[in-house]
Amino acid sequence: MPYIFTPGSNRRWLILCDHASNRIPPSLLRLGVDRANLREHIAYDIGALGVARRLARHLQAPLFAHGYSRLLADANRDARDPALAPAISDGVRIPGNEGLTAVDYAERAARFHEPYHRAVRRYLQRTAPFIVSVHSFTPQMNGFQRPWPAGVLWRDNPTLAHKLIAALGEDGTLIGDNQPYDGHVAMGATLERHAIAQGRPYTMFEIRQNEISNPSGQRYWSLKLFRALGKVAGS
Repeated sequence: MPYIFTPGSNRRWLILCDHASNRIPPSLLRLGVDRANLREHIAYDIGALGVARRLARHLQAPLFAHGYSRLLADANRDARDPALAPAISDGVRIPGNEGLTAVDYAERAARFHEPYHRAVRRYLQRTAPFIVSVHSFTPQMNGFQRPWPAGVLWRDNPTLAHKLIAALGEDGTLIGDNQPYDGHVAMGATLERHAIAQGRPYTMFEIRQNEISNPSGQRYWSLKLFRALGKVAGS
């Protein structure tokens, strides 16, 4: 399936998880990537789906999760972006993405990218929720140890994000303010398309992968996010 939809009764929220899966259809032979690398961050956001599902349950909210690996078709990229199907990811060759033509990119987008976004768009035509996007990030990048257990990304108005950062950091937890990515340049296509361009309220959470690589960490962070959202925006 291009996406997984989990219904929820509380429609004032919508949870999105763009990099939920490392799945690649068997016919594409793992894109030539070995199984070990498909279990790494290049293939999906480790732990993000577990957090997103638990957060959705806490909020009793609907959830859309992309059903394929970001290596096959990155749901958080524009369909016309060459990074939709990267030939190299964090130094790892992706042979099945090498030499793709414009026709190949269009087919990837049509089969594995657009169905997810089309489903989200159709859902949003019927309701106007607060959109929460859940991602995860690697503990280290380019030799730099990332100190934030989690971060809140924002684009234009920091008011809501700073309230969430304060709520998440009440216990002394270091929360990144547009870290580890700058939301002005790295918010991604999903929130740009479904929230920012439409004037809908939104937030993006980035959680360090070693914090949520197991069920106990996922339970901890989903509850922490739930409580912060409740303090800032109600539940």
